[in-house]
Amino acid sequence: MIETSKREKGLLPGSRRQLPVALMIFWGSFAGIGLAGVAVLQILGPPPLPPAIPASDIHHGSLAAAPAVKVAANAPVPAARPALPQPAETPVAAAPPAAAMGTGSTLPPGSPIPLPMPALLTASATNPNWLVPRIGSNGLAPMRAYAASVSATPGPHVAVLVAGIGDDDSQSQEAVTTLPSAVSLAITPYGQHIADIAALARASGHETLLAIPMQEADPASENAGNEALVMAGPITLDQPMLDWSLSQFQGYAGVTDAIGVTQGAGFMDNPNAKAWLLQEIADKGLFFIDARQTGPAPYAWSRTADVVIDPVNAPQQEPAQLAELAADAKLQGTALGILLNPAPASLQGLANWAQTLGNQGITLVPVSALVLPPYAPPATATTASDGAPTVSP
Repeated sequence: MIETSKREKGLLPGSRRQLPVALMIFWGSFAGIGLAGVAVLQILGPPPLPPAIPASDIHHGSLAAAPAVKVAANAPVPAARPALPQPAETPVAAAPPAAAMGTGSTLPPGSPIPLPMPALLTASATNPNWLVPRIGSNGLAPMRAYAASVSATPGPHVAVLVAGIGDDDSQSQEAVTTLPSAVSLAITPYGQHIADIAALARASGHETLLAIPMQEADPASENAGNEALVMAGPITLDQPMLDWSLSQFQGYAGVTDAIGVTQGAGFMDNPNAKAWLLQEIADKGLFFIDARQTGPAPYAWSRTADVVIDPVNAPQQEPAQLAELAADAKLQGTALGILLNPAPASLQGLANWAQTLGNQGITLVPVSALVLPPYAPPATATTASDGAPTVSP
């Protein structure tokens, strides 16, 4: 009798009234509210995504650059930063063998330089709004992707790099439109319209390089700008300055120390500073053109200028220096000249000289066609236990 009474009240196993009525009503109401919420979300749809960066902004370098990071000379060395996630890849041409990366372009003669490829850009670890070059996941390097086309002609080859592009818009446009497309152009990161100038140069077939500001031997009398690489404090403090320069426009094949009439003597003449910079350049798949004439470089594909033409300090010497450049090409097989400033008279003199090269059997080529692989460090002599000299790599 007692057991029957408990079963009827739902207190024993097997009872049909395991839960109190009030509790069942509560859970039923909760489930109804959940189903109603699902129905509302289904009708409204997912929340809107944040706006994406237009592809044109990436192609033409019009992304607003964040202010340069100023670092105190006595600041501690920053800790290693975690790797940032890479942007999504887009299909690009198959990469060439590593041994051929520095030998120039595979574009047909007369082709425009390709637009900057998102797959060859990545966010700077210093500032994620800065896009800097990188080697693509398939091994394609910017130095190959943006190299100007080369005509396959025998005989001596000569290349000319015009620096100072971007400082003056009128002179820069004159350089792009007046000079043969085989002449390469080094663009300063300080110019106001350098993305437009770079786009015009690419469309005209000119290979472009980035000119990196660097501290001069006498900073008090020669100011290389607030974002110049300096030798104050640990070299790693220059990383923000380098990334700022690298991000000012896109689609260049290499970099140079020739930025107008300065060549960063204070920075480039320091072996540790130079080695750090060349390693950074090599890691990003760029080549380096040296106006300091310091010889072969480690780490990066590079070329040292044979003749440096300074139309500001010695304008009357330009004809003789161009003749010397042609003579060097005949003697060595190749020669590289750098014109430090695109003054109108100098540009016209260079254009007139270029027209005479064919009669001399010399072919004008972009600078990428003349860069050389990194040199191997020389062997070090040591002494064996028996006193005989040995050579170790």
